[in-house]
Amino acid sequence: MPVLYATTPGTRISLTSERLEIAQPPLDGNEPERVYSVHLRDVEQIVLAAGCHITTPALSACVARGIPVVLLGGPTHVVGLCVPSPPLNPVRRQQYRVSLDVGAALAIARKLVRAKILNQRRVLQRLSANRPGAPVADPIEKLRSLADSTEKATNMDILRGIEGAAAGLYYAVYGSFFPDHCPFEYRSRRPPHNAANALLSYAYTRLAVEVEVCLWLEGLDPAIGFYHEPDPGRPALALDLMEPYRAPLVDALALDMISHKMLDPEEHFEPKNGGIFLKLDGKRRFFLNYEKRMTREFLDRTTGVRTTLRGAIQRDVQNLRLHLMEGKTFEPFLMP
Repeated sequence: MPVLYATTPGTRISLTSERLEIAQPPLDGNEPERVYSVHLRDVEQIVLAAGCHITTPALSACVARGIPVVLLGGPTHVVGLCVPSPPLNPVRRQQYRVSLDVGAALAIARKLVRAKILNQRRVLQRLSANRPGAPVADPIEKLRSLADSTEKATNMDILRGIEGAAAGLYYAVYGSFFPDHCPFEYRSRRPPHNAANALLSYAYTRLAVEVEVCLWLEGLDPAIGFYHEPDPGRPALALDLMEPYRAPLVDALALDMISHKMLDPEEHFEPKNGGIFLKLDGKRRFFLNYEKRMTREFLDRTTGVRTTLRGAIQRDVQNLRLHLMEGKTFEPFLMP
């Protein structure tokens, strides 16, 4: 069990010896409380939704063993992380130096945006392979050209313009693959205006936390990035490093779940605060499929070895650290 998700309001997590006891309230008044037990060594991370509880001994045991606890607030809001204190490490000082070096920061940003665009292109190629006649040839060629142009971007504004142009092309085609019962229409956020966008926003938030946890554990500061501007409450470096994973992980997963009716717009989503958001059962279904996608093995085209998406994220974070400290080449994830 790499990640333990506690989403049902009233769920309690406590510690008994070396095991976590998870008590879930009954679904109705006629059922007994459900209690599960898992050994600490089998848990890699805990995600705790609002309304769920963890005891101080359990929280302390997790932090002492390097098991991050993610605290969720609203529909797509992370309140915070409980992680071990970072060791005294020169990597953060070097990270700050590089972030202030315009040329060095731009070089890292170019690689991330290029990988993001190439992965968007690859997702469209895969989707079109299963749908003969889909009008993707021209956008795919343009995305290739935009990816190549990132290497010539002389400043962040030009690079962001390239990324924006690629996003416009990509989402126009990506949205056309959604079924009629759950249209995508266009990308909307804060709040999402339909079920497709609600799922994307929720999944992007989970992905950002995934990357942020890895950064904390490697001693890097998630708040200081090289592409995204720092802002209070924004994990800029996590947003940087998640860019190449948006299309192959989140976008592909969202379309798959909607197309195969694992999530239904009427049953698993609800209107709230002027937008559309996942309901509790929808979140459970998402987490189950997210974990399956994150732990599925594949051959990494960069390293030539079998890994998982979670392993690829960890590798990217480690390689960024080596790039900052030792000058080793940093090559972000490219979809097989």
